[in-house]
Amino acid sequence: MKRSFFSVGLILLLFLSNFNPVQAKEKVQSLKVGITKDENGLNPYTYVTGYPGLDLVNLLYDTLFILDENNQPEPWLVKDYKVTEDGLTYELTLHDNVKWQDGKPLTADDVKFTMEYFIKYPKSRFTNPLKTIKSIEVSGATGITLNLSQADPSFMIQPLADLPILPQHIWSEVSTPDDETNALGSGPYILEEHKSGQYYKMKSNVDYFKGAPPISELIFPIIEDTTAMYNALQAGELDAISSSISPELVEQFSSNPALKVVRGPGYSTSLFQINAEKYPMTETAFRQAIDYAIDKENLVNTVLLGYAEVGSPGFIHPSSAFFNSDLKPVYDKEKARQILEDAGFIDKDGDGFREDQKGNKIDLTNLVYSGNPIRIRTAELISEALNEIGIKNSVKAMDSTTVDSLMWPDFDVSKGRDYDLGVWSWSNTMQLFPDRMNDLFHSDPAIGSVNIGGYKNPEFDQLGEKLKQTNDENERLSLIKDMQAFVASDTPFITLYYQEIVGAFNPAKYDQYVFQVGKGIINKLSFVSSEKSDLAGNDQTSSETEVSADSKTANASSDNGGNNTSLYVFGLILLGAVIGFVFLRRKKKDKGNDDFDF
Repeated sequence: MKRSFFSVGLILLLFLSNFNPVQAKEKVQSLKVGITKDENGLNPYTYVTGYPGLDLVNLLYDTLFILDENNQPEPWLVKDYKVTEDGLTYELTLHDNVKWQDGKPLTADDVKFTMEYFIKYPKSRFTNPLKTIKSIEVSGATGITLNLSQADPSFMIQPLADLPILPQHIWSEVSTPDDETNALGSGPYILEEHKSGQYYKMKSNVDYFKGAPPISELIFPIIEDTTAMYNALQAGELDAISSSISPELVEQFSSNPALKVVRGPGYSTSLFQINAEKYPMTETAFRQAIDYAIDKENLVNTVLLGYAEVGSPGFIHPSSAFFNSDLKPVYDKEKARQILEDAGFIDKDGDGFREDQKGNKIDLTNLVYSGNPIRIRTAELISEALNEIGIKNSVKAMDSTTVDSLMWPDFDVSKGRDYDLGVWSWSNTMQLFPDRMNDLFHSDPAIGSVNIGGYKNPEFDQLGEKLKQTNDENERLSLIKDMQAFVASDTPFITLYYQEIVGAFNPAKYDQYVFQVGKGIINKLSFVSSEKSDLAGNDQTSSETEVSADSKTANASSDNGGNNTSLYVFGLILLGAVIGFVFLRRKKKDKGNDDFDF
């Protein structure tokens, strides 16, 4: 009997020594992420920029699908889906436990309403991709069928992974969406406060259908001066920043033990924008000469210190499967001068600057954001290059709001433009699929919704229209390469470079960021509960970051861990009771025998 009790005791001790209760990761109470500008109201009609503006909107609202870290569409609000072989019908089933932030259920009726609302009240980014929808059918609370007039290879990305779903019970009463201040959605965070020009404050949506977010409070201080933002991060006043670190500061940030620096490819496209509807920029030869005058590789090496890739003259990023590799950046100042001479732009009075074809002096203004040192230096180098070939110009740095109002009034290209030249940048979303070349260059404002240069060419429009009607992948590839070649030759603007993203954050405060290719760490995936790579522990690039499209996987794991812990504790108590019972019984039986040796 002694041996049996010794065995039971030994088993108990071993059990205890190997017992490691599962502990939940501590929730972050508050996180401060610096952004560079006020994004106005955070709803789908009033935000300003694609990054980080739309990313903030997506913390408040949900989309049917979501782009993962490699920009592949994965189901989000959608639980199950089916697409017919001809690509004309999409059958979607929503999760049945989704609620708006006011507690009302999100249903298929809300999805139908949203799509019809954006058609009735256009917002170019969201409206144009919806135009291929011929009809919408709702079945029950969670079923919705979309019938397309023609197959759209990009439909899963845009609109399905891009369109924020609106609550019908609120927006059905809104007839002037551009003035709407309401930002209630179904997303993981709820907008608590917005102090114009100062900050946004969001709180966790604890009832979120993907599980309560890992951060209780998100604060986005607005710091327009990037130097001040960098200093705030290094001083510990910020926990992360939305801006990419300036190339000259990468080493400084990397050597700071309190910060983590991550790098990856950037799809943000910096370009030299030309007002192609204003003379002399209306002349193709004049635009071509500007292209030949700019040394793009020198910009990458001197301004970006190598943290960028030289821009393709066809706009599309070299990593895209649709990239036209036959196109090469050009740089030849002598050829630029010769093109101008042949086109009739000659220095007639000998002052070192050319007159136009009618003999009038040329004096152009190159606009740039005053709060962006990289763009300012880029603009200065381009200005010097143009002056050297005899195109007189000067740089004018102004606040971003003023520059936007001149180059893209009210963010509506149909309202015209009032500028000559400018250093501009499109966010990563413009590179996600090649069909957006229609958005950039089509002469019809309803199609060329971001054609801020007013470029017009019927031949390009024909290529664009043909692309919209083509579903065969080989034909599409051929058309898109032709469009790139057309753009490279006609030069509606000059693609300068794609800046590499260098992000930084305080890993001690929060380390569950997801690097999304072409965008960086400030995105929805970084702020929801899911299985994701820990960027704090390595220097991996985004291609090595793994993200679960369904955060329930992680939640289920945590829940099971909690249940297992309870079972272990209960088992220990039960085992102890059994041993105690046997011990007492044996003691009664063996009176006077106190020789128990555990």
